[in-house]
Amino acid sequence: MSGEIEGVKSAVIEFAKIIHDDGISMRLGLIEYRDRTIGEEPIVHMFGEEVFTSDIPSYKEEVAGLAASGGGPRPESTFDAILLSLKQPRDSGGAYAIVAITDAPPRVPDKECKSADGLLTEIVESKLDQLYILFPLSDASCSVYHDILSTMTGEAFDLRGSKESFYDTLISLSRTIST
Repeated sequence: MSGEIEGVKSAVIEFAKIIHDDGISMRLGLIEYRDRTIGEEPIVHMFGEEVFTSDIPSYKEEVAGLAASGGGPRPESTFDAILLSLKQPRDSGGAYAIVAITDAPPRVPDKECKSADGLLTEIVESKLDQLYILFPLSDASCSVYHDILSTMTGEAFDLRGSKESFYDTLISLSRTIST
């Protein structure tokens, strides 16, 4: 994902800024993942003692420090990362949304998630309200993301569009999540 990482970082930072500037009450978290089958375990970024933060400058700083590295060959541990995000402690009340960004299909089976159906079961049990996945829409090997999203509230966005398109996608997403 090294080709996209700087554009992703800029768009995510702007996403956080818009949330803040619009006065949207939202707590953000960040999980960095690659390929667990080659020993690259996900990193749950912490904000002090918390997994989630409403401190936008701290969030932007954490995102700015991300760098593309490792990952090995495709696929990646995307479903395991989504499962990990579902397991994070969260406040009750309000909408619960996950935004996953990937340039590869999910590894199935992986260490935790054994199937797309298994992921869907966990999503339902966790009472996730919305799931958004940014991935290369034209990549046929990523079609399972469409299958997951067809069963719930959420949307697929194209990771391979122009920087402006990706930026516009995240901006639109910030408006969607907040409503």
